[in-house]
Amino acid sequence: MKCYIIDDEQHAIDILSNYITKVPGLKLAGAATDPMNGILQLKADPSVDVVFLDIDMPNISGIEAIELLPDKMPIIFTTAFSNYAVDAFEHNAVDFLLKPISFSKFLKGVEKLERFINSRMKDMVHNDQSSMFINPGVRGKVIQVHFSEVLYIEGLKNYVIIYTDKGGKYITYLTMNEMISALPETKFIRVHKSYIVSVHKIQSVEGNTIHLPAHIQLPLGYTYKEDFMALIDNITVKTGRKQS
Repeated sequence: MKCYIIDDEQHAIDILSNYITKVPGLKLAGAATDPMNGILQLKADPSVDVVFLDIDMPNISGIEAIELLPDKMPIIFTTAFSNYAVDAFEHNAVDFLLKPISFSKFLKGVEKLERFINSRMKDMVHNDQSSMFINPGVRGKVIQVHFSEVLYIEGLKNYVIIYTDKGGKYITYLTMNEMISALPETKFIRVHKSYIVSVHKIQSVEGNTIHLPAHIQLPLGYTYKEDFMALIDNITVKTGRKQS
């Protein structure tokens, strides 16, 4: 993994640089004592896997600097002041290392980074899937179901029914929790204890009713309403004009 260090103190950079050379798989891509120079270098090379970023620096803090870095670049904050911890994690830092940073602390931060990157890679693969295989209850048989054809999924005790936009359906022995965990979260959302819907098949939402093709109506459960409406709001086209 390519590492970059931004810290206004050279001795702090030297310590982290030494640690990086000791860990197989880590490589120092660069370092900067001037945060603005570091930001420019990272914009020129967004392939860096992690930035070790000091917080308390002159002219611009690490908290401010993170807003100028390439999107989704993993950050491990380093600082001598523990009061910055809340701010660091509010900015989705992978870890927060309090100076002086021992080698054991550094290794724990690297372990968190590896888990973070592995999780992100799994999510990317998961969301790029176009289909899944299910067992229809016949021994030795599996069926491929394309996500694009799924309208909604209904849960009935220990099995689910997958309804398609062509009027077909598949039954498989899974719980609703097992089913939703197997689906890409960008394409499906649970809207009720008994229903999962394909986001792109939703025609309209009125109150607590979700309308799908073929005059299908599904209830929107209270427990799931907040997450569902947040998703819908996020993909709703809005005007910048003031409403009169």
